Amino acid sequence: MYTIKQMLSRFFGERFYDQAAQTAYYLLLSAIPFIIFMLSLISFFPINQEAILEFARPYAPGESFSLIEKNVNAVLSTGKGQVLSLSLVSTFWLSSMAVQSLARSLNDANRIERELPFWKGLLRDFGVTLIFMVMVPLSLVIQLLERFLRWIVAQSDTIEEWSGWLDIWPAAQWGIGSLFLFVFFIAFYKILPNERQTFHFVLPGAIFAALGWQIVSWLFGTYASAFSYTRLYGQLSGIIVLVLWFYLTAVVILLGGLLNAEKARR
Repeated sequence: MYTIKQMLSRFFGERFYDQAAQTAYYLLLSAIPFIIFMLSLISFFPINQEAILEFARPYAPGESFSLIEKNVNAVLSTGKGQVLSLSLVSTFWLSSMAVQSLARSLNDANRIERELPFWKGLLRDFGVTLIFMVMVPLSLVIQLLERFLRWIVAQSDTIEEWSGWLDIWPAAQWGIGSLFLFVFFIAFYKILPNERQTFHFVLPGAIFAALGWQIVSWLFGTYASAFSYTRLYGQLSGIIVLVLWFYLTAVVILLGGLLNAEKARR
């Protein structure tokens, strides 16, 4: 309990919420180019683009998802090769700024003052972006498993044989998604700070971020669906909701970093 108290005290006392706002801005700039790049790349393979967007639907609030889907589909209608190259450049450039912002915040959380050489920092930023790019296609395993399960049920003579599997699949799907997030945050908290971190050091924050981000996204999505931002912000409501979601995402990530730091101090 003391660790949680210290984590929250540092978050507000050292104004990490301001750094979360800065990170949310960079995430907003890089989100759509990143999704466009991934969908442009996947479009060269026999995978349905709608399935990729559907994978993101449970996490993004409704109005924000509609905004992303509309813009992504509009850009993708122009041509795969050109979109792929342009989105690749913008993705790496904008994502690197988001990574740099998070790296500075995690260094502050761990009270790390050592600066990395420019080329090492650049390689690290690209490395984290590449890890996330790899994690997205790997997450498609969930979609493939669901299709495979439905195919088995369709081929079976009696659906009762598979009713148990169908009942537990939603929980299994959530578990697989949580595992992907956990692995990503383990790598994230180990690689991003300017000093090497051990697995034991980053474990609490990775668990907190993987579970906390899903819970916060679900709660905020429920709230955003119940409260109409359109009345307040009009046509900007989708962007406002998206910015708020990115801000909460950054808050969870920074709280995870502070949790690691305070846990190590005890």
